[in-house]
Amino acid sequence: MNTQSLLHYLSIGLPTIPKQGTNPGPNTTNPQYDADDITQIVPWPEFDYSVIIQRYGELLTSTQIRPDPFTSPPAPLRDEPTFHLRFSDLVMNRVRRGLRVGFEQLAPELQTRQLSVITIDGGGSARIIDQFRPDAAFIWRSSMRSSRDLADQREYKQVLAQLNFYMEQHNARHGFILSDAELVAVKRLDGNGRLAVATSIPWASGGAGRLSVLLGLWYLGMLAAENNNWSLH
Repeated sequence: MNTQSLLHYLSIGLPTIPKQGTNPGPNTTNPQYDADDITQIVPWPEFDYSVIIQRYGELLTSTQIRPDPFTSPPAPLRDEPTFHLRFSDLVMNRVRRGLRVGFEQLAPELQTRQLSVITIDGGGSARIIDQFRPDAAFIWRSSMRSSRDLADQREYKQVLAQLNFYMEQHNARHGFILSDAELVAVKRLDGNGRLAVATSIPWASGGAGRLSVLLGLWYLGMLAAENNNWSLH
């Protein structure tokens, strides 16, 4: 049976999703959170390929997994619900497999490393608090932060405020925003709206020495698995 390293498996770039008649509406708003909740945004330089390899390179290169190539172009993207479907098909299943085989390899060391076995699933599988369910930010680009348009700048912070609100609900330290264009990893620094935001990972990024969406999400999973690191109280 053919196998490949977990690093190779997670380093593949994602296929472009064609759009067909997309007409996205505004991102989610709620009186519980607002762009003004975000008081400071700083870089997160440690969310980087070299750091991931330094921390988990041995695991990634020694663990073997069966290939799961993209065999056909994705079906067109029409709206937010279809993006959730493409995310599940193209991304979630592969990250889930990657986490599973990684934890199987680490099984004898889990206690020493103070790791808990985790997986990735849809937002609805998390504990639902006050009927708030994590979802997708459908019209958002990381470049909005540097836009000259004040409306774009506010929309950038509005989506971060929504993510920050969800992280606060679950006492979580790490989160992410994913679109069909990019993945942006986010770390909550405190309970006062201070966030560290990583450099965005383009959807199709991948290959040797490059951070991919799959590898980035896998690493976020490993950060969440660290018993002394995932929670912010």
